[in-house]
Amino acid sequence: MYLCMLWLLAACDRPNPKVTLEAIFSKQYENKMISSGQNFPDFYVEDDSLDLFLIALHEQIPVNKFQRKVGWNDETLNAHITFLKSKDWLVPGDVLKPSIFIASQADGEALYTHSTPIALQISRAIEENLYSIEKAYQNTALSKTQDFESMAFFILSDVLLDNWQINAVEREFLKAETRPERHDNHYYYAIMEHSSAPKEAFGIYGNQYRKVNDSLSLSIYGNNRNVANAKLRNDPEFLEHLLGSAPRLSTDDQKEMGDIAALFKPVLLDVLEDHREYIQHVYQTSGYAEDISFEEFFIWWYHFIYTQTTNMLDEAGTLTIPEAGNFYYFSVR
Repeated sequence: MYLCMLWLLAACDRPNPKVTLEAIFSKQYENKMISSGQNFPDFYVEDDSLDLFLIALHEQIPVNKFQRKVGWNDETLNAHITFLKSKDWLVPGDVLKPSIFIASQADGEALYTHSTPIALQISRAIEENLYSIEKAYQNTALSKTQDFESMAFFILSDVLLDNWQINAVEREFLKAETRPERHDNHYYYAIMEHSSAPKEAFGIYGNQYRKVNDSLSLSIYGNNRNVANAKLRNDPEFLEHLLGSAPRLSTDDQKEMGDIAALFKPVLLDVLEDHREYIQHVYQTSGYAEDISFEEFFIWWYHFIYTQTTNMLDEAGTLTIPEAGNFYYFSVR
């Protein structure tokens, strides 16, 4: 498998276009985090251009050039560096490199290119196991009110690959018992260039939750959640519409979704294991190995992989991505 993929690695070095400081300041960025509970940053990285500083370091812009651009004196620069190191957002040592995942447009496009063989094999595996997946769904209580076709995007993408599967990828493929420790918290963090508005950065699918009341939370799975949130803020009737139309998953329903994910877990892990040497090679040759851990790199690259898998399944007609890019459901306690 590895040898037949070497053609992809010809362009595997991190893209190194002539990125100017002016270009960095002119672009839009989106911050993403993988965490649970109270594990999150205790500061705003956007404050005083710290996020742009990290992006500039990722793009190997000379520090003194950035310093002049933002008007930091030496004392301010050193204070910011000390602060970011104290938060474990810079790698240890004298060389200034971000320890979080940063992706420019060129980085993201390269990662999608390198995702192709993995996403293709995962999508084929889902199609080969589609009968057993659908049969397992038909045995759930949720299937009595929601047919498989209307739930396919949610089940084949969110359940099989993302929200119900991400812990298995972390623990059983990455062998990571905990997420990276940062100032006594554990979380993954990313800053990604955002040039795909209104959709989210690189069109990556993900989950978002908002509490409705003590027993009900609205979940949004998709890549257009910013638009959804704006609609929820500005149109009170939209929530009322969802309350009357979106599926409601009880605790038992959510457990049954976990059982479906567990059926596909060994298949997914086998695909990733088949590509481990290739994945390691991409990590080493992309330039990310010089900045961040393998775990930090892959967990974000995996989001590109399952997004591309989802899009392949949509193109094949195996699932249908909602026109607005989002699937809504409620979690009931």
